Amino acid sequence: MTELRDKTVRALKWSYLGFFVNLVFTPLSTALLSRLLTPGEFGVVAIASVLATFGAVVTELGVANALVQRRDLTPEHIRAAFTSSLVLGVVLTAVMWWAAPLVGNYTGNPDVVPVFRGFAATYVVASLALVSTSLLRRELRFKPLMAAEVGGYVIGHGVLGIGAAYLGFGAMSLVISAGASWAIQLAVSYAYVRHPFALTFRLAPYRDLYSFGVRASVLRLLEFFSGNMAVFVIARVFDAAALGLYRRAFDVAGMPVMRLSGGLLRVLVPSFSALQDQPGRLRRAYGSSLLALSSVLFTFSAGLFVCAPEIVRVLLGERFLAAVPIVQAFALYVPFPILANVAAIVAEATAKLDIKIALQVAQMLFLAAAFWVVTRLGLGVVAFAWVLVAGAVLNSLAYVGVAARILPGSGRESLRAYGLGLTAGLGVGAVLFAVVAGLRAAGTGVFVLFGLELVVGGLLVALVVFLGPDTELRRYALRVWQPAAARLAAWRAQGHT
Repeated sequence: MTELRDKTVRALKWSYLGFFVNLVFTPLSTALLSRLLTPGEFGVVAIASVLATFGAVVTELGVANALVQRRDLTPEHIRAAFTSSLVLGVVLTAVMWWAAPLVGNYTGNPDVVPVFRGFAATYVVASLALVSTSLLRRELRFKPLMAAEVGGYVIGHGVLGIGAAYLGFGAMSLVISAGASWAIQLAVSYAYVRHPFALTFRLAPYRDLYSFGVRASVLRLLEFFSGNMAVFVIARVFDAAALGLYRRAFDVAGMPVMRLSGGLLRVLVPSFSALQDQPGRLRRAYGSSLLALSSVLFTFSAGLFVCAPEIVRVLLGERFLAAVPIVQAFALYVPFPILANVAAIVAEATAKLDIKIALQVAQMLFLAAAFWVVTRLGLGVVAFAWVLVAGAVLNSLAYVGVAARILPGSGRESLRAYGLGLTAGLGVGAVLFAVVAGLRAAGTGVFVLFGLELVVGGLLVALVVFLGPDTELRRYALRVWQPAAARLAAWRAQGHT
């Protein structure tokens, strides 16, 4: 178990590093792209990329999760996973290419067609990378995974995507960046895991993978439709510019935190899977993970809500000002699906996917009914965001019950984690609001104010981490800080001699 803990800590370290690198580059690329592309072009990309993601989910057919979760994995399983993902990638590319005009008719926007086809063309590259990235996750080798993701983001999205937008490629520039990002991830991950590019058509390994993978795919499809239902409705009811505002607001509010939490959750899947036969240890790991994430997520949420006007002005520009209330809604949304995912990973690691499927169906029904009401009342896109907030809160509470059912006694730990997180968020929000309100009243320039918000917010987050509950995140932060503090003290001492 010591070896597993050490691997998990190293994986968390690389996840944190990847997050902070992305935290530097994401605002820069967001600010540049928002000044090179219009809200309407972002709306075209939103509907095309969401539908393309649907194909990617089908292409995977759950084999990625099966490769991570399965106890005994043979070379034949790996070949079966590669065959499945490649064949489905080719088939789905052809199907989505043919279906692109239907999407254009649904949205009433012919500009969607070439962009949708461009995203569909990335399926094959993504399918080639699936096995190697899944094997790295299984082995908790997150250093190459983070190198692949960061390299793909910086080169694919940063250099090629922004360069294409500057050259006038419009919405297609994001297709170019997505394709380049997948190609870089494939090259880096395969350099570390050289599994054979070999096909197999024996039925036995497919049965082993799909016994778990098919249910995982059904679950991912349900999650896809729940998470993107608002996009489908907005694309039908409103114009591309309104959809562009909605998606950019979600990206600004959720992307940094989602990247951090996504990295952490990828670490937790193999770690929790390794403890699936040890409920006591799994319960402790679940409680510690939930507590660490809750304290950080609600703190970020409060900061995003208070600073939304400056975030939109600096990162998106004046033509996206209508996105401010949407950003504030999504700021409150972000913590809940991520915290629910911690409990969902417990269900996945113990192969209890039926519970997850039932909850996803319930969430879909709630969202469908709520969006119908919003549409009938003629409300704007801000209302769609608040519906997602309500759905996320209810789903998160339901998953507290799921964790308590799988791990008896964890319900109290879950409520404690949520309570401490909410308390930290409210405290940080109150302090930050008092500081920011005074600076706004004093007429501080937007860029100066944004910089001060980053500094004050960063200090408050650090206080929450260092002074908060004892979790793996706090222990890791202390291990990093103590040598740095010692070197700083030595440097200051030398300066006085």
